[in-house]
Amino acid sequence: MDGRSIRSPLLPGGDLVAAVLNRVVMSLADRGGASNMVGARWADVAAAHAMTWPGQERPNPAAPDSPLLVQRVTRLDDVPRIAAAASRRGLQNPDLLLFGMCDGTPTMQAADAKFSIETARAKQVSPSVIEGLLGLGEQIGDYLHYAGESPALIPGVFLSPDYPLTLLMLERRQGILRTTVRRSEVVLVPVQSAEFFGPMEGAGTMRLLAGVDRLPVSVDESLLAGLYYMRLARAAIGCWLDAIKPLLVFQDQPAVDEPAVEHETRDRARGAASAFDLVQHWNADVDTIRLQRQVVDQVAALPVANKDLRDQISQLASARGQEPPSVNQVRRRLGAWYRGALRDQIGPLLPPVTDLPASLRDITRAGRAITPRLDTELARIVEQLGTQSIASNGRDPASRS
Repeated sequence: MDGRSIRSPLLPGGDLVAAVLNRVVMSLADRGGASNMVGARWADVAAAHAMTWPGQERPNPAAPDSPLLVQRVTRLDDVPRIAAAASRRGLQNPDLLLFGMCDGTPTMQAADAKFSIETARAKQVSPSVIEGLLGLGEQIGDYLHYAGESPALIPGVFLSPDYPLTLLMLERRQGILRTTVRRSEVVLVPVQSAEFFGPMEGAGTMRLLAGVDRLPVSVDESLLAGLYYMRLARAAIGCWLDAIKPLLVFQDQPAVDEPAVEHETRDRARGAASAFDLVQHWNADVDTIRLQRQVVDQVAALPVANKDLRDQISQLASARGQEPPSVNQVRRRLGAWYRGALRDQIGPLLPPVTDLPASLRDITRAGRAITPRLDTELARIVEQLGTQSIASNGRDPASRS
């Protein structure tokens, strides 16, 4: 059973497809980074699948009767310097490039991994995308090298999971977004749910949440069910992280303690009406801490208006005979210094904080004590950025306000 026909009052929208596409579920899930995590996992799975293509024919959307005989596949999305070079020129950066032959002609084709096919747009893998990358020249080394004559460029394809939601989006052409690509532009990749979600952070919580609803479908067998409960699992992880992060945030990147998340999930499962209900109540419980963190952020903000900062930067740079660096760049550095100085005096303020007004008064007093040192730190930052700018041919690329 693939889960497409599963209906239950425990699911938001009444069935698994509606539950997966539910905007509240997706919003909560992205508090725990679900979209990025699923997308990154799919990029790896799709790339591994594409690496098996040499020697096989792949679709040519422009001429279905002239498929591409693949000779080589190059992955680009995991090469940071290519992404950086493309970004600097405002270029699209496809995940994969295919090299092969069409009707005896050397040919190149772009390909992109799309877990959610409704997010695919044909322009992302168009011949013009490859042309733009070819224009990067030496910045991309041998990644686009094709021996012999200049290759022909053909429209690209998307790699999406072969499961009910992809097929449904291609049929009815409407999900969270409107599906715009045609079936001929999509390569369906077989994938097992257990294999896909098993290595991901939150897989244990996913199974616990599925156990709350006890639907007649397995998250290990149905990618659709796995996606729904993984989204809820990432929502739970997001709630857990928001509950333990300091209120006075400063470069904090707490690691996820999966056993702790699973323990709290089990506790909350007692009496929960559904997995979705469990996550919604968890989210509501943590909202108080999120609000406290927002208030602390406001009180701990850098006490310098942008206009005043711009004037000070201009005066300091002029005195040094240098171009003034970016206000945003200076503000980021000065703000980080100020927040670090506050943390040194106040500490992280770990939740729950029972007397928030007292903590806010402590932050205010500490801020007043630190503020007289801002001018000295600002001068140091402007001087440092000026030195870096001179070292990089007279002007730092980021020094534009």
